[in-house]
Amino acid sequence: MTSESATGALRRDAAANRRRLLDAAERVFAERGSEASMEEIARAAEVSPATLYRRFPTKDALVREVLATFFGQLVELAGQALTEPPQRCLDVYFETVGYQLAARRGFMHGMWGELAPAELVAELEARTGQLLDRAQRGGGAAQSVTLADIAATIWALRGIIHTAGQAAPDAWRRHLGYVLAGLRGPSPSAPTPSATLSLPKQAVEEG
Repeated sequence: MTSESATGALRRDAAANRRRLLDAAERVFAERGSEASMEEIARAAEVSPATLYRRFPTKDALVREVLATFFGQLVELAGQALTEPPQRCLDVYFETVGYQLAARRGFMHGMWGELAPAELVAELEARTGQLLDRAQRGGGAAQSVTLADIAATIWALRGIIHTAGQAAPDAWRRHLGYVLAGLRGPSPSAPTPSATLSLPKQAVEEG
């Protein structure tokens, strides 16, 4: 084997070892969240803690790498949702995000603070804005829906998934169905609610 070939083989081995460490970290963080230790991850990867620390000197450094992969996947999923029909693009986005969060409960954004990759988070927000615009232009979302509403929906899904756990693993899907119906607005046949609400005379007098 030539020196150049040997160097290439070493680089491939190094890349494979690094990928194995990141895969193990992803599994452990997905299950245990921020409480997972470097020692647990080393055991999952079947390497010594020293080997893990040589690649990732701190837990924060490892978390950043894992979250970069996770948010990169979310950005890609948002891009795929943009290819869906306008009436379905937001539905597909929420459903795929929900499945990702349910499969990786430990990756909840709020649990990691500033370790989440800012550039990828910003890109995800930008694509979310594109999804909302596409949905509104095509009748898939009411014109009154805002990006804040989209964010609140994700927060709600995150909370339900985190709280329900394995006791009710599909609770988020039922909740999402109601939310999506609300985001689309009332159907053409549904009565339009009155702008004002009149209380019964008895209730007013008793108040």
